[in-house]
Amino acid sequence: MCKVLIFGCVAAVILMSAAYGAPLNTIQKAARLEASIKKLTFPPPSLQNFLDFYTPNDRQECNYTTLACFLKELEVLKQDLEEDKQRPVINIQKNLEDFMDPNFSNPTCKKCEANEKKKFPEFHQEMTRFLQSMQKEIA
Repeated sequence: MCKVLIFGCVAAVILMSAAYGAPLNTIQKAARLEASIKKLTFPPPSLQNFLDFYTPNDRQECNYTTLACFLKELEVLKQDLEEDKQRPVINIQKNLEDFMDPNFSNPTCKKCEANEKKKFPEFHQEMTRFLQSMQKEIA
């Protein structure tokens, strides 16, 4: 009985470590984008008009740069939230980090700080549009 339990645990660890590095398939990517879009209504009203966010509006050729900027701004938001309200931001960040390409470089794309600063409602709207456009590309 003990050998079966140990073997089962070892098998589970092997499967988990093999799956950890596996790339996401199209269905998984679409599900993560959908979850991120749904969770974008998280900041409390007190922060919605208090903070300014660099808000990219580049499309297509600068997707990775735009996504990196949104992730950077989500980190700013997370730092300004109380610890018990950070979970939705952390979940969105985790979902979106899998879409990043660390090797992407396009000198014609704007740096995050070159984008216009906007309040959360406009930031939210642009990020939602961007994620929806990514969703359409996957489908």
